[in-house]
Amino acid sequence: MPRQLNLALLVCDTPRKEVVEKYGDYPHLFPQVFNGAIGDRDVQISWKHFDVVHKQEYPDLQDLADNKTFDGIVITGSVASAYLDDPWILKLVDFVKVMRTEPYRSQVRLVGVCFGHQIIARACGGTCVKNPKGWEFGVFDINLTPWGKQFLKTDKSSLRIHQVHQDHVEELPPNFHNLATTAPHTPFHGFVSDDYQCITIQGHPEYVRGFVKTVLTIRRDAGIVPKDYANEQLERLDSVPDNTKDNLWLVGRMIDFILGNLRC
Repeated sequence: MPRQLNLALLVCDTPRKEVVEKYGDYPHLFPQVFNGAIGDRDVQISWKHFDVVHKQEYPDLQDLADNKTFDGIVITGSVASAYLDDPWILKLVDFVKVMRTEPYRSQVRLVGVCFGHQIIARACGGTCVKNPKGWEFGVFDINLTPWGKQFLKTDKSSLRIHQVHQDHVEELPPNFHNLATTAPHTPFHGFVSDDYQCITIQGHPEYVRGFVKTVLTIRRDAGIVPKDYANEQLERLDSVPDNTKDNLWLVGRMIDFILGNLRC
């Protein structure tokens, strides 16, 4: 019988209507990519999502402490900045801090994606800021660090992952290890805690190419992303090979992490 993995999705944003209508929202995108990444792993994944922005709803702490509900908690991306002090952001940071205390840290894995990556960094003592070097928006090769290659158990030197961010983690939290980099632009593209509770990625393995192209076009036309840069990245999205295999490989490693099968 397959092992049952129960995951909570903390939804930190909803994409624009025209994007959702074609590609789906986060409660659709994450199960889609995780199911696609299961491969020959003998697991079955179920999800429950929580609106942490408008409803500010969260998994029950007592159930988490008793190990009755979720094996892992995934924190999504957002158009918001993780360094702001909006009430819902502060509540999310406090929730992660609670998850980093006993008994939760020995029971529940935390996975952060983009904004979620930055939130975990902030909650654990790192810093996140607006990147003075500007946007990473499109598809980019992230270079695995030696520690990243060892931890992820791979000979790969890089992964091609979709990126949609202007903010970044400036300082790694104490007792965390850097997995990947696009230095000098974005030094910390993913990390793992030395107690193997937290794993993060700055990019978006849940995104497909059309999703990124649509969002980039919308933000270019709205003047949010510089026109010349946006056009350059749109052209690159059309010219580089498809990166679906890298997305699925990375999410597969996240599944292994939640299962407790990734350790150095």
